[in-house]
Amino acid sequence: MKKLLSVLAVISLTGCAYVAPRYNASATNVESLRNSVAAGGSKISVGTFTSFEPGMTSITCRAAGPVTPPDGVTYEKFIEQSIVSELRFAGAYAEASPKKLEGRLDYATFNSNIGMGNWQLDVTFSGSGVQPFTIKSTYPFSTNFVAGVACNQVATALPAAVQDLMGKLIEHPSFKQLAAQQN
Repeated sequence: MKKLLSVLAVISLTGCAYVAPRYNASATNVESLRNSVAAGGSKISVGTFTSFEPGMTSITCRAAGPVTPPDGVTYEKFIEQSIVSELRFAGAYAEASPKKLEGRLDYATFNSNIGMGNWQLDVTFSGSGVQPFTIKSTYPFSTNFVAGVACNQVATALPAAVQDLMGKLIEHPSFKQLAAQQN
């Protein structure tokens, strides 16, 4: 009976997906965007993002199951939508703007080590009138010994990791150059 219960416990813990929460714009990023884009006087559009692994919708976490972005989107689409969200909240987004920001997700992974984990996101951005530039972001967060708890913490940290990536993007000289351009 103990073996059966053990097997059932393992089965119930595996195959579970850890879904990240939806993205919420960062007040700090929105304020920085308002200042950057206001200097240029015109808004920014966002192109479709690509990825080193097109269509990646999950990354396995320990033996507990996959970590996925919300709504079944890919990691590159989650980042793209998050950037659009930040720009919209800042009043700096216009779908038809000739000032277009594009991106390629070069690397996406996480570490769920006991005690201290991190998300690693590397994105190469390009845009109208600027040379491509890469932002490498490592966002730390605490984890747990128990795989299910740790993997949930990984999923929960994804939006904050993207906020961190976005903050680094906004402060990058090439993004500031793009934002300052007149149409």
